Amino acid sequence: MNLRHKTLLLTTLPLLGLMAILYGSFSVILQRSYGRLERQDAQRNLQRVEEVLAGDLAQIQSLTEDWAAWNDTYAFIRDGNANYVESNLSKYAFESLQLNLVAFVNLDGDIVYGTGYDLINRTFLPLPPGLVQQLTPTSPLMQFEHLAFHHQGLMVVEGDLMLVIVEPILRSDATGPARGALLMGRTLSPGVVESLAQRTRLNLQLHPVTPAALPETLRPVLATLEADGDPAARPTLIRPQDANTLAGYTLWPDLYGIPQALLEVKLPRDIYRQGQVSRHYLGWSLLGSCLAFTGGMLLLLDRVILRRLLGLSQQVQHIGRSNDLSQRVPAQGSDELSDLGNQINDMLGELQISNEKVAQEQQKAEQLLLNILPAAIAGELMQTKASIPQHFDEVTILFADIVGFTSLSHHLSPIKLVALLNQIFSAFDSLAEQLDLEKIKTIGDAYMVAAGLPTPRDDHAEAIAEMALAMQQVTASFQAESGEPLEIRIGINTGVVVAGVIGTKKFIYDLWGDAVNVASRMEASSEPGQIQVTAATYERLKDSYQFERRGSIAIKGRGEMETYWLRGHRPEALFCALRRGGIQPRAR
Repeated sequence: MNLRHKTLLLTTLPLLGLMAILYGSFSVILQRSYGRLERQDAQRNLQRVEEVLAGDLAQIQSLTEDWAAWNDTYAFIRDGNANYVESNLSKYAFESLQLNLVAFVNLDGDIVYGTGYDLINRTFLPLPPGLVQQLTPTSPLMQFEHLAFHHQGLMVVEGDLMLVIVEPILRSDATGPARGALLMGRTLSPGVVESLAQRTRLNLQLHPVTPAALPETLRPVLATLEADGDPAARPTLIRPQDANTLAGYTLWPDLYGIPQALLEVKLPRDIYRQGQVSRHYLGWSLLGSCLAFTGGMLLLLDRVILRRLLGLSQQVQHIGRSNDLSQRVPAQGSDELSDLGNQINDMLGELQISNEKVAQEQQKAEQLLLNILPAAIAGELMQTKASIPQHFDEVTILFADIVGFTSLSHHLSPIKLVALLNQIFSAFDSLAEQLDLEKIKTIGDAYMVAAGLPTPRDDHAEAIAEMALAMQQVTASFQAESGEPLEIRIGINTGVVVAGVIGTKKFIYDLWGDAVNVASRMEASSEPGQIQVTAATYERLKDSYQFERRGSIAIKGRGEMETYWLRGHRPEALFCALRRGGIQPRAR
């Protein structure tokens, strides 16, 4: 057997074995990956249906809330004025609002007015007896934890699935006391389900879970979903029906958490078929690569060339693994391989210079990004080129505004005015860094800082309290040094926020949520030299800090809110407080 035959045998057999191993392992990986993608796609489609239905439910809730918090409704529930029904509850109203049921119930459980409506036949119907029995004064539907509370969800009414909203009847300014409840409902008729299928572009069906209405083939599916745990957790089940169809199932509970509907979505198995095609392409590509490589080896292999080329390749690989661009490959001789070695050395030299320049510029860019965004968010942006907004359950936000700063513009030049503002905010930045807080932004002479994000911390409220007290000291120092009438007004709130970076240019890390709006209102309604906090922040700080109850004040968009003045540390907790960043606690 000559050398060519030996080379053919020694190269072909390992390549064929490697091809078989790669094909087998890659086939398993592809099959599992496409299967996982198929299940994830089915779950996303199930979730998409739920989101569309949740949108319908939100639409009905907004409508019910508008009617329930209305002075006319508030008066109607007591006097039963027939003009109210004639003006507002005509056939046109039910058809335009797509409602099948309306009930006005007073506190005694008496139905002041209630009717059903058949949207197909355009006729009024009496209220279903089964629904009337659930509108007693002791019924869960008539119990509201507070004036802004409401019930919403799915309900079975005389065997039909219905989206139901129950709101307390209040005045137009959303104040009480409640005089009863308003119930509005929309039946999930075949037409509504068909509309849901068209909006989601899915082949879906909604089955009541009653034994009489549920098909025999779906009863094992129901048993499996019910065995998965709490129905309120919305368990899902994905099952292939054949090579072309995949079915997804999920349970929908009613207002009381009892499963009442089984959602079935049938999907084409496009991902599965694509996986089969990918496996075929993989097999043919591996076989073609094996044949091409073997032919190339027979034409180009030469003992001397192979040895030198192998040595050159190993040296280049070593440089690549070590990432040391100062190394060079040996380039002895005067043939093409020597020229290749010299060219590689020249390229390594150029790469070394370019790499050093890139490293310097990258360091500058990373430092600039770290000065703009939190380190965790900056790292995420550098890694993925995108930042996913995060939800935080416990965050304390501080808004501060320098009182009298606008009046300074009348006797200070713009440059001096900005310089003074820069000095004050630079001092605030130093405080935020010492206390490990996250400065969010400045707008004019307003300053915003938060604690508890992007890295959650248990003492977020205490850290913000220390920041607020220290800011008062800093402002007082600047007032004494400059002789200018400077005072600071501060507002603090604790709650749930969503934080993240939006857009692709001029990044800014910002917060959204009702807690942010309330914190801003606390600052706006505060007084010069004072720190106003909400009840949520007060509850977290009352054991370690001194407060003075301000009382209930009117807050735009929120009505009356209980607020407090933060005065300082409690005497017994003054020397036990955490001294973050060298800032000493202050008592007043």
